[in-house]
Amino acid sequence: MKNNTQHTWKDFFDEIAPVYENECFTRNTAAEVDFIEAELCLKRGASILDIGCGTGRHSIELARRGYQVTGVDISGGMLEVARQNAQERGVMVDFIECAAQEIVASRPFDAVISLCEGALCLFSDDDDIWKKDMAIFAGIAESLLPGRPFLVTVLSAFRLLRSLSDSDVEAGGADLQTLTTRCVDEVEMNGRKIQVRGIERYYTPPEIFRMVNRVGLKVDKIYGGTAGNWSRGVISLDEYEFMVVGHRKTTAV
Repeated sequence: MKNNTQHTWKDFFDEIAPVYENECFTRNTAAEVDFIEAELCLKRGASILDIGCGTGRHSIELARRGYQVTGVDISGGMLEVARQNAQERGVMVDFIECAAQEIVASRPFDAVISLCEGALCLFSDDDDIWKKDMAIFAGIAESLLPGRPFLVTVLSAFRLLRSLSDSDVEAGGADLQTLTTRCVDEVEMNGRKIQVRGIERYYTPPEIFRMVNRVGLKVDKIYGGTAGNWSRGVISLDEYEFMVVGHRKTTAV
């Protein structure tokens, strides 16, 4: 019998893939894709790269609407479910197993998305957080045609900071130098608990502006709105996530 505790994010997502879409935040896919289409001004037939696609819910819905979609994820288990889902819905999506920070696009895309902590925000002890972050954003830039848009969601540091006291920080509840916390994610499956112990990274809009600017991207808009409740409003200090919409610069970095 397998140990209930999984030691890497990849193992964790491989294990929980069959029940992942039972999570409450996966239930608004059509509305989220409506939002993506409108915000990125996508034309039918456009090519889209979905980084950290998971079970492919956004990739498949976009493909169903006539887009050419490539979905990338580190978890083979999640991609197995994604391929089954795509086949059941009668759509074609090119699913690729690859870590987000190692993406080398075979062609430039009309748009790139990365949602619900599929690529950013989740780390392990052996990760270089700054290096991995920058590699993911650089991969987004290199995967885009000049002038074309990207949309990502990240965990909000505002909510983290509002939830902490000085004693929490002193006790190791958060690392303010990296804006990270230690976390235990747990899913019950077939009568047992599947766990992963890892690191969650939180972001502020100013650092996102600086990070993406370094790799040839530009932020156009920052929105509030956690998964399942996206909007074009300002960030609420108690929201779990915020959204970044931007584009690849048309001039050199």
